[in-house]
Formats: sequence, structure tokens, C-alpha cells
Amino acid sequence: MKDNYLREFDAEVVETGENYVVLDRTAFYPEGGGQSGDRGVLSDGTPEVRVIDTKKSEGVVRHILESPSPFEKGARVHGVLDWDWRYECMRFHTAQHVLSRYLQLNHGLETYGNMIKPGKSRADYHPIDHFTDGLRREVEEGVNAILAQNLDVRIEFMPRDEAIAFLRERGYQVRYLEMVPKSVKEFRVVMVGDYDAAACAGTHVANTREIGRIRIGKTKNVGAQKQRLYFSLESPT
Repeated sequence: MKDNYLREFDAEVVETGENYVVLDRTAFYPEGGGQSGDRGVLSDGTPEVRVIDTKKSEGVVRHILESPSPFEKGARVHGVLDWDWRYECMRFHTAQHVLSRYLQLNHGLETYGNMIKPGKSRADYHPIDHFTDGLRREVEEGVNAILAQNLDVRIEFMPRDEAIAFLRERGYQVRYLEMVPKSVKEFRVVMVGDYDAAACAGTHVANTREIGRIRIGKTKNVGAQKQRLYFSLESPT
């Protein structure tokens, strides 16, 4: 939540199942908020065990293993992220924030969902019946111009009411924030320069220079006045 560049860590096994373990702390990001779960390896000094996915259920982060868990409760393990996978998610997630803000400011569209994963990601927008070729090229050019500004990305933690007021005053999307359980008293706000801010628990790069160029791909109708937009990234030079 605080250091998206942490690649390795030590932890203690607090629960073990047939094909998963729960740790007392972790740097693995659990699937959620539209972002794919992290992958990597865990080891207690014996041969490594691959983590093929990370999921959160009832507040508990489960590290899904490729094979039956060899770890006993109380074991000390060393975790290492699949950094290529994680870093791609970071690049795509920050790019999606800028893309969504661009579409909100320039075309009055709201984001209704997204799926962040390496290779190709997507986001759903409303209200729009069709992304024309011209519109897709305009969006691609506009978003790339913003990414090229090398904007710093920073993370701040704000009390719930302060975060909602902060975002509302600046015209950012807050509809989905009202659906967050009242028990959540603090929001994590991700800011991309002065261009975008959003309550988000996902992982992000530290500067838009790390993203490269965005490429807008195909679109898909996913409901009344809802369009799904697919995008990929070119690695920065």
C-alpha cells in the first residue's frame, strides 16, 4: 500500500491450506479493484514454491500455490514477486487512470469497471454508443501527450470524508466511493501530477515516463451506452 516497488520480504505463515498459504504480512497484491493478483515464489530454505495467483477473501490474503503447500503454520518464509508481471500491472494501472481522466474531462465519460493485466488491459465507459476510429486516435494522441509530461505519481492517505470532499471539489468521479463500506475510515488516494486523482488500492509507477505510449485497440458494446475499450502499451525507450 505504501511501497509499490518492494520486491522481496520475509513473513510468517499463519494459515495453510491444500494449495494456499496466508502470511502475517505480504508484498503480493491480491486481485481486486480490477487489477490482477501478483505472482512469484515463496521459500523457507527448501526448494521454492510458485505463487500462481493472489486473492483476498473476507479480508484474508491467500497466496495460491502451484502445488500442495509444503509450509507448516509458524514457518518463516521469504517471498519474491514476479517483478515483470507486477511492473506491467503498475504501468497499465497508471495508464488507465490517465485514460479515464482524459475521457472524463474531454468527453464526459465515467469509468464503470476495468481489468488490469500484462499484455492488454481494458476499461468500460458510459455514456457512449460507439468509439469511432477518429475518436480512438484522438484519445490515443491526447493521453500520450499527457504521459510524455513525465508526471510524478504520489500516494496519500486521507480520512474518508476528507478524501471524498477532495475528489468531489475537483470534479473527479466519486459515485463508486459511496459504495465503500462505512467501516473504511481511511482512503488511499493516488495522484498523477495535477492531472488526476482517484481513491485506489492498486499498484502504480512513480512517474508517467515509466509507462511508455498507449495504444488504443478494439472496442466492445457491454450494455446500454456502455463501451469497453481495450488498450496496450509500448515500452518506454
